Amino acid sequence: MLRGGRVYLVAGVILAGLAVLLAVLALQRQRQPATSEPITTPAVSVVVAARDVRAGTVLTLEDVKTVEADPASIAPGTARQADEVVGLVAAGDLVEGQRILMANLVTPSVSHLLQPGKRAVAIPVDRINAVGGLIQPNDLIDLVYAGRVDVMRVLPTEPLEMLDSGQGFSPAQDAVRLPEPGTSPRPSYPYPGAPGSRVLVMDTGEGQLVTKIIVQKLRVLQVMAGTSVVGSARTTVQPVTAGISSEATPTPTSGSTVPPVDLLIVEADPAEAELITFLLDQNLRYQVLLRARGDDQAVQTKGVTYDGLVRDYGLPVPGPVEISGRVR
Repeated sequence: MLRGGRVYLVAGVILAGLAVLLAVLALQRQRQPATSEPITTPAVSVVVAARDVRAGTVLTLEDVKTVEADPASIAPGTARQADEVVGLVAAGDLVEGQRILMANLVTPSVSHLLQPGKRAVAIPVDRINAVGGLIQPNDLIDLVYAGRVDVMRVLPTEPLEMLDSGQGFSPAQDAVRLPEPGTSPRPSYPYPGAPGSRVLVMDTGEGQLVTKIIVQKLRVLQVMAGTSVVGSARTTVQPVTAGISSEATPTPTSGSTVPPVDLLIVEADPAEAELITFLLDQNLRYQVLLRARGDDQAVQTKGVTYDGLVRDYGLPVPGPVEISGRVR
């Protein structure tokens, strides 16, 4: 009996020791930090130069590209999307692969938007001329001239011929009297505007009304409303070899307010710039015509006069008035 009790006592001690050991192991396991899987940070897009770019260049889609980069290596202000930098000017030289910082880009001036050989010309407009204020940068416009043209006779289309002495139309001492009509040989005096006549074409305000498209395909660089620029000209910047972009600039929706546009800055060649300046200096009337996007085809028109309205469009002409009664 005594011997059996010792066995149970030893077994109890062993079991108690095992219980204590398991309890200690459990406490140690709870105190140890749980192991976690390593966290990987996803890469993000940044804009880099796709080729070497010189300072002063207006950036295009061909100049930049996006690449993936570690977020920890990205400096503050680094461009993330290509559309953030396209149309801006590089303030310094860029090398291929260089990350582009927004702080190193500047807004282009009008001179940056001009193509080589072109000139910027300002055209005053009103609400009607500006197509209700809906003209946007990169639109193409035509100019229609409207005025009254008078053909003024200049000697010798009358029987008296005189030297061009700059003394007006009064007879001079060295004037030569031409043969009167009806004499032999019978002289011919062409009417003003006919071949052989000498005339001056002037806008006197009393001549015949004429209308004609005289300037075509002028590209709008900027739209001004007072001292504010309407819209953005950044989307107009394209490589010279690529031509005019057909990408539309957002047009105000029906619920937005149309700005009071009063000035268009357009791109013209030197000859067109001279013609526009002449129209403006002479206070001649003109109308702006807005072209469809991508329409750069020149058109040939005859223009419109009252004679043309009668001949081509059937404009009715008042008939003679008959008066009854006897002539004494």
